Amino acid sequence: MKKKSLVFALALFVIFTGFLPAQENLWFTTVLKEKFLDKQGNPLTGKGVLIGDVDSGIDIFHPFFFFADGGEFNWIDVNKDGVFTAGVDAVDFKGDGIPASDGVLRYIEMNNNTYKMLKTDDKSFNPDMDFLYADKNNNKKRDFGEKDGFTENDPTYGEQLFIAIDANGNGVLDAGEKIVALKTSKVRSVREKDGTIRRRGKDLIKTEPDEVQHGTSVSGLVLGGQYGVNKLHGVAPDAEIVHANIKYDYTPRFARNFPDLVKFLRDEKINILLFEDGEWMWEFMDGSTEEEILQNQIAASGITVIGGGGNLASGKMHIQDNLKKGKETVFTFSSPATGEGKKNDGAYASFLWKGKDNKISFVVTAPDGKKSKELNDGSGFIKVGNYNMFYAREISPRGTVMFKFAFSEKDSGTVNGDWQFGLKASQDVQIDGYVVDVTQSWSGSTHWVSDKLTDERTITFPSTSDSIIAVGAYTVNIAWGDKLNDLCKYSGRGNNISGKMGIDICAPGHTTFTCGPNNSYTIFSGTSSAAPHVVGAVALMLQYDPTLTHSEIRQILHKTATSDSFTGSVPNTNWGYGKLNTEEAIKYVIQNR
Repeated sequence: MKKKSLVFALALFVIFTGFLPAQENLWFTTVLKEKFLDKQGNPLTGKGVLIGDVDSGIDIFHPFFFFADGGEFNWIDVNKDGVFTAGVDAVDFKGDGIPASDGVLRYIEMNNNTYKMLKTDDKSFNPDMDFLYADKNNNKKRDFGEKDGFTENDPTYGEQLFIAIDANGNGVLDAGEKIVALKTSKVRSVREKDGTIRRRGKDLIKTEPDEVQHGTSVSGLVLGGQYGVNKLHGVAPDAEIVHANIKYDYTPRFARNFPDLVKFLRDEKINILLFEDGEWMWEFMDGSTEEEILQNQIAASGITVIGGGGNLASGKMHIQDNLKKGKETVFTFSSPATGEGKKNDGAYASFLWKGKDNKISFVVTAPDGKKSKELNDGSGFIKVGNYNMFYAREISPRGTVMFKFAFSEKDSGTVNGDWQFGLKASQDVQIDGYVVDVTQSWSGSTHWVSDKLTDERTITFPSTSDSIIAVGAYTVNIAWGDKLNDLCKYSGRGNNISGKMGIDICAPGHTTFTCGPNNSYTIFSGTSSAAPHVVGAVALMLQYDPTLTHSEIRQILHKTATSDSFTGSVPNTNWGYGKLNTEEAIKYVIQNR
């Protein structure tokens, strides 16, 4: 789901506490401490690996997402001062030492949206952080895209971008040092929300923007930037990516076309499938859906399937209790009038249990005190006082029973207030209850008011399939209420309702650095941040040995994961097999393949 609350809360933490880690203590989690080579002696950078991402989209114009394949050039020190001067010096396109009018060099000062965690000099060109461009019309800004007259055939889809090779490492582009042109997009294709497919070399320049600003940051962690040049880059910066953009609906299921998205990515011949979404409302979460079965088939075909385990823990949206035969148990959830900046005109609940012959009856009490009739089967729409209510009892192919509800106030009013469920079971049974509202928020705008709240069984769909490598998140750089290097309090955990241990492995998830839309660097948190680290690690493994299967990769990740005082004895249902150790995983592949 598209969740902004984690980043917003972090921003408040930084602003009000003033806490920033010392620069020397910052961890660029996607930059390896060691250099590894493939069997041909080339650096392991993910080259030749194609990643498919089910996500919000990507900023197709971001400088992080172009290969440095446009050729190496000299630049002309026009004013002869020995260092680069923006707006004066020029790229030597023809190699004749004569500055051309369309070759004047300027640079994009990357926006620093990290609450000053990253130190950048916004008054001068930084070769390891900023990007040069040839200002063809000398209007002192970089023009790009069809709006400025560029086409699919133009390198970098605009005025050409360059990286600077700071050969002597002094943080300045000196006379005699080279620049390298960026050219080809790292994005091979995009399936837009309405099903339109954009392809590199045809019409990728027309790709819809990443309005949620999620997939861009995910892609930055996986393959952004340039190895050996940019201070910040993705784990596998020479990999390629295909995006399948999620269209979120207003009511559950919030993401309804996963099968179409997954089939598109499969047909694009991807090597790794990444799910960057978490759903829990009206989901069986037992591995039985079409999407989860499709994942199993894809994994069996050799494609590695990875997903973030979700940020549902600590959100007060899950309860678990043991009902006694014939005894009524009451649960209450509370909804606000507004949340995440929108009117809260819809709330939803679902209850899951095993045993299709166990009939549980439900009586709902609305905020106005009016009660529903007793419900234990079927489906329908009824009025409860001033409110509209939908209900349905469904059974999954694996025998999980779901009783689901939707609530709204007549004439599109809010669902503000307390809602009660009176449950009575025909047999003793364990039950799980989930809530959410139209905000689709991880932070629990609508939440249970109960002493039965638990963080167990909070792995979200589609990371509940049998095959997926589900990733949890741990804290780096800023603790934000947790301890550094400890599991993020929101990271999903526990066994799935199917009995499978939910999390396979954990990776850095709070607070990591990546790119954001509109030429920015940003912080990124959640299991959405953790999963791309695992994807990047797998891309490096696959570059070294493309024959590795999903199951082999899973075993290697488990075998090489790190355990420490935070993880305790592994495997366990909080950490899986421990913390991702990319370097050790690569070493294992090199030594054993």
